[in-house]
Amino acid sequence: MSKIVTLGELLLRLTPVRNQRLNQGGDLHAYYGGAEANVAMSLSNFNHEVFYLSVLPPNDLGDAAESHLKSGGVDTRWVFRGGERIGTYFYEKGLSLKQAKVIYDRKHSSVLELPKKDLDWDAVYKDVAVLHTSGITPALSGEMKEFTLLAMKEAKKRNVLVSFDFNYRGKLWSVEEANDTFLAILPLVDYCFAGYKDFIYLLGCDGPADFDEDVLEKHYHKFAEEYGITYFSCTNRTVFSSTANELEGYIFNNGALYKSNRFSFEIVDRIGGGDAFAAGVLHGILSDFESQEIVEFGVGSSVLKHMVYGDHNQFNAGEVKDFLANHGGDVSR
Repeated sequence: MSKIVTLGELLLRLTPVRNQRLNQGGDLHAYYGGAEANVAMSLSNFNHEVFYLSVLPPNDLGDAAESHLKSGGVDTRWVFRGGERIGTYFYEKGLSLKQAKVIYDRKHSSVLELPKKDLDWDAVYKDVAVLHTSGITPALSGEMKEFTLLAMKEAKKRNVLVSFDFNYRGKLWSVEEANDTFLAILPLVDYCFAGYKDFIYLLGCDGPADFDEDVLEKHYHKFAEEYGITYFSCTNRTVFSSTANELEGYIFNNGALYKSNRFSFEIVDRIGGGDAFAAGVLHGILSDFESQEIVEFGVGSSVLKHMVYGDHNQFNAGEVKDFLANHGGDVSR
């Protein structure tokens, strides 16, 4: 299997129990997550050797967060200690027709110390196949934007492939800021996770507001040729309620668009579904799957994540394959 580095901020997530609202107070369940950490945990569970690059505070919460990564088999040698606080977010679950809600509390968090660290890039990228990060990381500050670009450039110097998930978060930065940054990042990207809305609303491409498969393929063609991107991938989600969705995946490679089967399912916990898809696709690429098999595996990984609590996918590659072969079946005995 491959060696992979993921770059991002690990977050503490606090969620009210029993579908209570945040403004009620009461008991909160604690989880650890964050986009790139979730991808790291999934890829480790798929038997890849994964390293996480970040900063955590030198306190008990930082210790617990690092233990979370280690429990999933993620190598934390590039997790530095510094700053004073772990980034936190509060998540109020959706139910039926009630939308979910996220409140961030991550200003001045420890990860902002990362650009100050004196990194040995030769050591960080030794024998590494892929660097993975997302649009959340450069959104954290101007310094983190420059550091993300630096990490990508240093990867390319050492023939390390770059994987990037747009992962736009409107509560972190504006569309204009994201557009400028993504256009600077795209020339460095080999594997890109960008959905239909990213092209229409972030990159200003032509197309109807609602998902259009032909338009998506057209934009994938254009950007793949313009930026030399090997794979584009995304999901298309149909929301019937906060707890009932349909999901299908797409992958574009060598001028062709591949579409997965469509899955209908009930949701236990939606957080991390996109990260599980990204991890599944990366696993498929790095395992030399055919394009159709890659996108099916990615969607299977994502659907399974929706059915467990916590931010990361907890299923191994064999379990994902069994699910794809037998989903909706009887008890596995």
